[in-house]
Amino acid sequence: MEAAQDLNAARFQSLVRLLIVALLVVQLVLFPPLENEGACRALVAGYTLWAVFLTWAAWSGSRPLPQPWRLLPFDLVVLGAMLAMAGGFATPPGIRPLVDDAFFLIPVLAAFQTSPRVTAAMTGASGLAYLLAAQGAGTGAGWGRTALLVLSLLLLGAVCTALTRIQRDRVRSVGVLLERSRELLGQAMDAEERERRNLAEALHDEALQDVLAARQDLDEARGPDHREALDRADRALREAARRMRSVVGELHPAVLEHRGLAEAVQNLAEEAAQRGGFDVRVHLTPVPPSPYESIAFAAARELLHNVVKHAEATEVEVRLEAREGLLRLRVADDGRGLPPRAPDESVRSGHIGLASLRVRVETVGGRFRLEPRDPSGTAATVEIPLEPSAAADMTDPAEGD
Repeated sequence: MEAAQDLNAARFQSLVRLLIVALLVVQLVLFPPLENEGACRALVAGYTLWAVFLTWAAWSGSRPLPQPWRLLPFDLVVLGAMLAMAGGFATPPGIRPLVDDAFFLIPVLAAFQTSPRVTAAMTGASGLAYLLAAQGAGTGAGWGRTALLVLSLLLLGAVCTALTRIQRDRVRSVGVLLERSRELLGQAMDAEERERRNLAEALHDEALQDVLAARQDLDEARGPDHREALDRADRALREAARRMRSVVGELHPAVLEHRGLAEAVQNLAEEAAQRGGFDVRVHLTPVPPSPYESIAFAAARELLHNVVKHAEATEVEVRLEAREGLLRLRVADDGRGLPPRAPDESVRSGHIGLASLRVRVETVGGRFRLEPRDPSGTAATVEIPLEPSAAADMTDPAEGD
């Protein structure tokens, strides 16, 4: 990433350097120096060849380049040497030499480095170099005009330094986001294995134990007093079948395919209420078929799972509706609530349920919000466009997470 940034900096610097060359050439052609014209032309010719070579090397990528900031002092030396040797230029009264304007491009060159220190250092060096070269050459410009130009140069450099700092902070933020995305991607790639492990544990710890208990009861039923044992076996097998249907249904809900999203969410809410021991109120309105209803079902499953596991709620409300081109799901509880940074903390601890849900929802142009309830509890709202064409209308620049 750093190498790519250096290459981009070198490419843009090469274009600005060609602009400096153009200013120097125009200066020599239209307003030649009063002294050492031959030396000034030779200096500009050498600088032009050097600038063209750097441009070719930066854009072709055929030759390695030094770090871009190491080239900046040479630009400054060339401008200072030309100003010192020229002894002034044949410019009409009231017109500033173009060499003076070229000094203003040095902070711009440095600003591509995304290093505020480099930009500030080159700004100070430019001001000092111009001050020494202009007064040492005895151009007759006067201290007032020279001081005004140096002050303008320093102000421009300050602006470039501030912009460089902003750009650097943005680059760092992008780097942090990229690292988080990679971490989330790596955890998501392990999600299938974790789901299989969770399924195996659920079947082993619950359904399988019931089946084993039923087998033991059947063994006892071989004795003379077998009615009570057979009744226990029947209840155990029924419970095992119910739990296995519940587990399999959460992984692949047949009701979603055959009866629609509303009934699938109704079943999820009722099963969650049984597992969590809370009262659930479900408000459903007819929703049209949507290519994103599997995401809405996954959202309802994940949110209700979190309520069962963490909320310690006594009442839960589930609302599903479709209006204004959006599919809205809301799960609200009266439990202990979520800390403000709970989703971020859960990702760092390896639990990516809410984080992956947010990614899935936002990928299709939706929104996911977690809000505290008064006096206690949490309300989670998921909004998903009913059709893919509506995803572009979901973007809200005022919301960022």
